[in-house]
Amino acid sequence: MKEHEYIRQTLERYTGSSLETFCDHLLITNFKPYIRRFQEKTEGVYSEGNFRVVHAAEMNCTMIDFGIGSPQAALLINCLAYLDQLKSVIMLGMCGGIDDTLAVGDFLIPSAAIRGEGTSRHYLPPEFPAIPASSVNLYCIGAVRKAGLAPRCGIVYTTDRRLWEFDEDFVDYLRKQRILGIEMELATLFSVAYHYEIPTGSIMLVSDMPLNKRGVKDKKRHEEIYTNHMEPHLELGIDAVLNLQRSWGAVEKRLRSEW
Repeated sequence: MKEHEYIRQTLERYTGSSLETFCDHLLITNFKPYIRRFQEKTEGVYSEGNFRVVHAAEMNCTMIDFGIGSPQAALLINCLAYLDQLKSVIMLGMCGGIDDTLAVGDFLIPSAAIRGEGTSRHYLPPEFPAIPASSVNLYCIGAVRKAGLAPRCGIVYTTDRRLWEFDEDFVDYLRKQRILGIEMELATLFSVAYHYEIPTGSIMLVSDMPLNKRGVKDKKRHEEIYTNHMEPHLELGIDAVLNLQRSWGAVEKRLRSEW
């Protein structure tokens, strides 16, 4: 079996979907409630393998919940690279706020991610930065501004260590750098997407402030995030996708200078 055939079959197995059902634009996330709500809003078709998927054909947007962590993120983007019709990917994720000017509920549009995980080295040399496609990020910024909110842009740190909050040396490092947030997938997503020339951006929700006293997200606050912030987060992603579609000709021209 040739590589392209194996990877395309892997995508079908992991999503429970045929390749023909995928739309041109994708939203990706880590959270089951986002997938369920997206299906309710769009009346899209749900399918499931290792990943959970909703295909909203009328909107020309597929949403995928791929789970947590850099290996899962790399697998997803590596597989999506073999979709013939794929045009854009936007990550709707959550991050811990590091900068004290942030608050729970704020939205970040990361301009770069520090490669503190190990997965991205399989796709790019270690000296390469992990950056999104600015042509896609512009529409993410535009969606946040259109909602009357102030987007924060800057650097996030991607780690593959889930329980880092009690490592005092690492926390001290984070405090001393100009890092806005910390999460577990973006550096990998950006690196693999750059490798395969997949236009990728992100809108990240600040879900907790882990360096503040009593700022770590517990079970109660976890549920409050979905109740208070999931709906506007999804709306921002949908708005960004729709505006990308309306302006796709111009976006394509800009993308030629990014690769």
